[in-house]
Amino acid sequence: MGADKPNGVVSYSRRPPKRPLLQKIRYAIWNPEERTFLGRTGRRWGVIGLIYLVMYICIIIFFSICMCGLLATMDERIPYFTLADSIIGDNPGMGHRPLIFEEGALIWYHADNDTQVQKYVANIDQFLAPYNNKSLLVKKGANQRNCGDVKPPRAEVCAFNTTQLGPCSKANNYGYPARTPCLIIKLNKIFDWNPNFYDDPDELPHEMPLEIKNYINTTTKPQERRKVWVSCKGERPADVEALGPLKYWPYPGLPETYFPYDNTPGYLSPLVAVQLLKPTLHQIINIRCRAWARNIQFTESLKERLGSTHLEIMID
Repeated sequence: MGADKPNGVVSYSRRPPKRPLLQKIRYAIWNPEERTFLGRTGRRWGVIGLIYLVMYICIIIFFSICMCGLLATMDERIPYFTLADSIIGDNPGMGHRPLIFEEGALIWYHADNDTQVQKYVANIDQFLAPYNNKSLLVKKGANQRNCGDVKPPRAEVCAFNTTQLGPCSKANNYGYPARTPCLIIKLNKIFDWNPNFYDDPDELPHEMPLEIKNYINTTTKPQERRKVWVSCKGERPADVEALGPLKYWPYPGLPETYFPYDNTPGYLSPLVAVQLLKPTLHQIINIRCRAWARNIQFTESLKERLGSTHLEIMID
């Protein structure tokens, strides 16, 4: 029977009728006596549906207003927080290639093993692909220009010609088969960061490598000295001896014309190729490359490598 309704009032304290289990389940879904579906009449389902509809419409409207307000304060190119106010901070790190992520910072190969050599060659090829194929860039590189010593206009960026890397080229397999491997070094991008250069030969830090100082002292124009300098060395005395002489291509620095990075489409970071001319074979050599600028913080700590990048290489 349906709900007892003495004097037209439903009695909620009534004892439910005894029914078999299957009938209980059937009545829980649809009760033909009280005409309820899942315990509610059609009118009650309509009321609760209307409440939820109005609630979700209000939520969507409120969320849309918040998103419109947020997007109105943001720029597609310019981060809301930059430099010291951002999570990245204002001290750029460094990166290097080849870098096989499964192997970490270790480069280990047999020079006579073409498969091992090509693994590192392919990694560098992949990294340099946007430099060599402008169709991979936004705007297909249409806004790139050869800058020389002059910064480009606002909507343009400087091109980087990989032919400047000399023997560190695809044609030469980046020196890996000849046991004179090349390392491609770059500075990580930080929006609106401007380097404070070591451009005065009389004010160079005493710990700067002699080869970098000599290069700076041989420059003839002030603009040639306005670079973020790059140097590499062995981390420990044994590594210094095993590393041997180095050659930097095209020069041991990143020119001023590439700074600051402002998220202009088609931008490519400048590069320095470091070639190991006579590394000791059959020995792991720990190498650390660092950037030199007055506003780049560098730490000697092996745990917190500020302003530098670390790698190990072993050639058999």
